[in-house]
Amino acid sequence: MQVDRTLTPAAELAPSPTAAQAAIGVLGDAWTLRILRTVFRGQRRHSDFLAALGVSRAVLSDRLAKLTAARVLERRLGDGGHPQYWLSESGLDLWSLFLAMWQWESDWGTAHDPDSWAPDLPRPQLTHSGCGRAMRPELRCSACQAQVSPFETQAWQQAQEPTAQSVPASATSAPLFRRARSDAAGHGSARPAQRLIRVIGDRWNSAVVAAAFRGTRQFARFEAELRIAPGQLSARLQELQELGILRAQTYAGSRLQYRLTRAGIALFPITLELMRWGQRWLQPHDSAAAIKHLPCSQALQARWHCSACQLELARETVRFG
Repeated sequence: MQVDRTLTPAAELAPSPTAAQAAIGVLGDAWTLRILRTVFRGQRRHSDFLAALGVSRAVLSDRLAKLTAARVLERRLGDGGHPQYWLSESGLDLWSLFLAMWQWESDWGTAHDPDSWAPDLPRPQLTHSGCGRAMRPELRCSACQAQVSPFETQAWQQAQEPTAQSVPASATSAPLFRRARSDAAGHGSARPAQRLIRVIGDRWNSAVVAAAFRGTRQFARFEAELRIAPGQLSARLQELQELGILRAQTYAGSRLQYRLTRAGIALFPITLELMRWGQRWLQPHDSAAAIKHLPCSQALQARWHCSACQLELARETVRFG
């Protein structure tokens, strides 16, 4: 039997790409994400964060120290010798991750519900200064300029020698994601505005979702890949179902498998951004896994574009209203 290790179904990939794991390790915390969002909005000092977020001084100091150690923030002395926190180059490069989060929250989080509004929730409108119009960001393939759909992507493992675990070439055409059924909309019981921060802002939840994107379905596979305790895994799977990100299905009698809902699949751009940022800033030599864009057969490098004028977006040209 001939073996081709160039293309591999998502379920056959090794555990989470190192770069993505590293990114989750730095960013996969609710307070960390809320602090970074506040810094992007121009807040710089302890008092600014305390007023905007209602976070305790101890938690704030801990997160700021970790973000500084990770070189996401830079600590500088301002007027009067008071410390201020500024985004480093790697921190500024997180703008597109927050863009992806804004889009998900706009579509699935109902984050503008006045009953759950808070100062650090997403702004209601996005404007492209290049054309001056309100717009919705579109994720496009840099090679062919087509909009990126998770259903037109494929796990692409490169530069690997054949191993005993290699899969037949006939099995390498499976798409990375399959279309969710129309009844799997993903409306969980949690308050909508809290959903994303509970998914991305929890390291284990993020890791479970990443494994689900790779095709992991069964409890034992999650447990083995993530090296997570059974009790912890049960709690995370239950929470992700309550959040409407996963749904459980029975198969082979009474066994359960867990699949992404439509809301879960919509996390795809966020997953791409975490992988991209991790590969650029944390693990630049990690090329163990990539994503192939099926329409053009190229390695996927996705970029955000303005829906109004089609130009590629840059951090300096995006304005939240």
